[in-house]
Amino acid sequence: MTGTPTTYATMPTRTPMRSPDSYWLATGPAWARGGSALPERAGVCVLGAGVMGSTLAYWLTRAGLRPLVIERNPAPAMGSSGRNAGRLIQGGNAQHAVAVDRYGHAEALAIYRATLVNRDLVREVTEREGIAASRFPTAKLDLAVEEDEALELKRTAEALRADGIEATWLDLPGAREAFGTDLPDTVLGGLYRPDQDAVHSVAYVRGMAEAAARGGADFACGVTVASVEPYGTDGGWLVTTDAGTVIADQVVVALNAWTPRLLPELAPVITPVRGQLVQTAPVPFRIPQWGLDRGLMYGGQTPDGSLLIGGLRNTVPGRDEGIEVPEGSNTPDFAPDLAERLAEALPTLLPEAAGVPVVRAWSGVMAFTPDRCPLVGAWPGAEGLWVMAAFNGHGMPYAQVMPEQLAERIRGGRGSGIPAAFDPARFL
Repeated sequence: MTGTPTTYATMPTRTPMRSPDSYWLATGPAWARGGSALPERAGVCVLGAGVMGSTLAYWLTRAGLRPLVIERNPAPAMGSSGRNAGRLIQGGNAQHAVAVDRYGHAEALAIYRATLVNRDLVREVTEREGIAASRFPTAKLDLAVEEDEALELKRTAEALRADGIEATWLDLPGAREAFGTDLPDTVLGGLYRPDQDAVHSVAYVRGMAEAAARGGADFACGVTVASVEPYGTDGGWLVTTDAGTVIADQVVVALNAWTPRLLPELAPVITPVRGQLVQTAPVPFRIPQWGLDRGLMYGGQTPDGSLLIGGLRNTVPGRDEGIEVPEGSNTPDFAPDLAERLAEALPTLLPEAAGVPVVRAWSGVMAFTPDRCPLVGAWPGAEGLWVMAAFNGHGMPYAQVMPEQLAERIRGGRGSGIPAAFDPARFL
């Protein structure tokens, strides 16, 4: 034990109503660059300056291109990318053993290996671009309180080790030691994976955008795109915005849950899902990233020691999945009752968090697909149109590798690091 619950015994625990911004937006660096004027023409036009769009622009500039990035907000990372939990955990939406059952071994391994490449790229790029302070090391501990999930996690540990990936099933005493604080007796154990990372989401994304801008990318912020249409008979795309039009050779739509606004064919494919997080005051102990109930409850810790807890959307059926994507806003309607449930659930899992005050709560929008794999690749039958969206709540684990590989494809290369399971053609 490294802390005591009595430290906070007299402090309030009630969750505040919706906070103005996430922790990351409230503590992240300002965007110092003004918005560029729209040019008449662009080689590659990237729609969206979240983590995917900003990082894609970075990799395009590394190849000598000068992409135009259009973002409706006044700065990058003001949408979903600045409202997540900052987790760069490894693996896809499903545990590895489940992914093997679902996609076959080869494809499941390709998905997992992509997140390992992503981890290494994040470390390399943050060092090279002077934003290493936005990244901090951690581990991942997936906990089980039900026998069926414990068996699933044990199978995953075996499957990962068979593929040469470090993973260990820990019984309750071992899980307590790895967690760094107490766990209730209801926990059966956990799947432990070391060598993970987390990031300060806004510092990281804006650092990537700044690096892209230094490399020659233009960021037109505060501009809303209304439509993308084929232009002329020789190829190209007409991007219509509230600030004028741009003729682009290639267009990448990286708008996550907002993608169907421009590509309505994806409306039946992309389900907008509301996510909510609460943040506590700093605590005197450190814990790894953790998950419970197959990721429907999860959490971690900020660099200043605050605890984060999110999820429980399964407790409000019909209200969090298939929400209406807000028009002109970055966040859906806030559910204070769900935030209260998250705050109440925290000390149930972390006894030492009893009485720790909740200081902030916020919401964001995720985008889910029917098979829980993202959409990354070319739009079928439309030369020069690309999509990178719907990461099923797992965007950060792909935040370098998918943009880097898509940039390669845009330049005419193979981009073989994009798993076949991510091809948008499977739905189109």
